[in-house]
Amino acid sequence: MTTIDPRHLLEQEIRDLRTITAGLSDTDLTKPTACAGWRVADLITHLRLGMEGILQGLVSATEKPVDRDAISYWSDWPPIGPAGFSEVRWIWAQSASYADASGLRAHFEDVAGAAQSACAKARNGQISFQSHAMLIDDFLSMWITEFAVHHFDLICDLDDRPRPSEEVVRFLVATLQTLTEVTDLEGWDELSFIRKATGREALNSDDLQRLGEKKRRFPAFA
Repeated sequence: MTTIDPRHLLEQEIRDLRTITAGLSDTDLTKPTACAGWRVADLITHLRLGMEGILQGLVSATEKPVDRDAISYWSDWPPIGPAGFSEVRWIWAQSASYADASGLRAHFEDVAGAAQSACAKARNGQISFQSHAMLIDDFLSMWITEFAVHHFDLICDLDDRPRPSEEVVRFLVATLQTLTEVTDLEGWDELSFIRKATGREALNSDDLQRLGEKKRRFPAFA
C-alpha cells in the first residue's frame, strides 16, 4: 500500500462528492448508477449514511485490541450475487422519504460537510466500528476505498462529472491489488481493473486465463 495521509485524502474525496452532488439536477438524480437497482438519488443516500458512519466511528474510542485494518475490514463483506429486491429496497425507502430533491441534496451537504471537518481534525487512536476495533488511520483509509468505488458508480451515467483525483485512484487501485493479489494490472486500464475487482464487470475468458488461481479472489467485494 502507498503511504498516504488518510485525513487529507478522505477530506479531498468527500469534498469532490459534495461538489458533484450540489451540482446535480433533479433529472440527474433519477439516472442509473453502477450499483444494481440504485438511481443516483439512492446512491447519494447511501453515501450520506456512510458520512454518518464516519461521524459515529470517530467518537467511538475503544481500548479493545485492534482486529481489523484497512484491508482486512473487507473480509466481512464477501462477494454477493446479483442484487435482488431485498438488497435495494431499504435504500429506495430512504431516498423516497425526502419531500423533494433539494432536501436530499441539502441533507447530504450538511452531513458530508460535518464528516469532512471531522476527518481533518481526527486524532490518532483506535475506535469501535461495526463490532470491530480499528486504528483511526485504517478506519479513514477504509472509507477512502468505499467512497472512491462509489464515486465511479455515481458518475457512470453522468459523463460531465469528474472522476476521483489521481491520488485517490492510485490508493484505490493499490487496495484492490492487495485484496486480489494482482501485482500488476494484467493488461487492464485502471477503471477496468476497478470494475472487475469490485464485481461491476465480469471477468472474460482472457481475464480468467491470465489470472489463473487469482481468479478466486475476484471480486474482492461488491
